[in-house]
Amino acid sequence: MVIEMCYKLNKSSMLYKRLMSKHLERLNITYSQLMVLRVINQEPGVTAKEILMQMDTDKATLSGVLSRLERDNYIIRKKNEADKRIQNIYVSGGSEKLCEDVSMIEKACINDLIDGIDMEEAERFVNVLDRFINNQLKKIDEGF
Repeated sequence: MVIEMCYKLNKSSMLYKRLMSKHLERLNITYSQLMVLRVINQEPGVTAKEILMQMDTDKATLSGVLSRLERDNYIIRKKNEADKRIQNIYVSGGSEKLCEDVSMIEKACINDLIDGIDMEEAERFVNVLDRFINNQLKKIDEGF
């Protein structure tokens, strides 16, 4: 039963990414770019290394995503005053409209996703997922 749950969670996640990606195509942004932009928006001044730690991606992929976001004027990189080798990353004014558009798309996708599911069911599901995640993180931290 748990293996089936894990499989279905993974499938649901992939389908959500696919659905979001189709919508994001109209905005000329990828799902990966959106996820990176979110991290930067939530933590202004974040470094690429900190993004890597949060996103579970590789350096080359992140570098490409950041370059495209910068090229399209969604982010700004500034040298760190204390350590010139480090760049702090900020969202630019050009990303405000994009964030608004993405927010509307996400709300529509989420409404489709939870159609027929009441809030109590959703809350129980989230609680179970949180416990799954915490159990896995604990095992990873323990080194198995």
